[in-house]
Amino acid sequence: MNNNGTLEELQRLGIGKKIRTLREEKGVQIEALAQAVDVGQPLLSQIESDIIPPTLATLLNIARVLDVRVDYFFVNEESLEKIELTRVNERLSVAKSREADPARLTYNYQALSYRLQGKQMEPFLVEFDSHIEERPIPLSHAGEEFCYCLEGEIEFITDEKRITLGPGDSLYYYSDVPHVLRGIGPGNPKGIFVLLPGK
Repeated sequence: MNNNGTLEELQRLGIGKKIRTLREEKGVQIEALAQAVDVGQPLLSQIESDIIPPTLATLLNIARVLDVRVDYFFVNEESLEKIELTRVNERLSVAKSREADPARLTYNYQALSYRLQGKQMEPFLVEFDSHIEERPIPLSHAGEEFCYCLEGEIEFITDEKRITLGPGDSLYYYSDVPHVLRGIGPGNPKGIFVLLPGK
């Protein structure tokens, strides 16, 4: 996805606008939110302006601090149903651009379920760009995560270890362990991530 397409998709989803509106409704200053979620104020300002998308870890931390579920940022109206079917063409996609945010990982993610009211887990399809050499910094957030590698190789990195996942491999971990995941090829690795946000 090119930068214009990324910007148009961000503005359509309005994630940043929802973050800013909720933050203001709760009386939280942008400086305080930036500090609480461990991002710079200029970066949070760009996120709130829908110029760049938040990483999943940042979005989870924002949701925790503002006391909402992460799917709040993807929907305008929750379903009262007990079952949600998301067709492939109904997925909500967020693309990260290296040009827009050179300090962050470059990956795209799609919300696989975002309308079901009261659900606890958050499933995403994540596609990494493995053609970029980067040294990401491990981040933490409350909760638990599950990763299932679909294609390519995905590397899980903490301060103490590195684990490489290949197709069919899975990993379950507590998200309060500072961690980062990156695609290491071949191609653009893909994985299913299921997040259970903590409080």
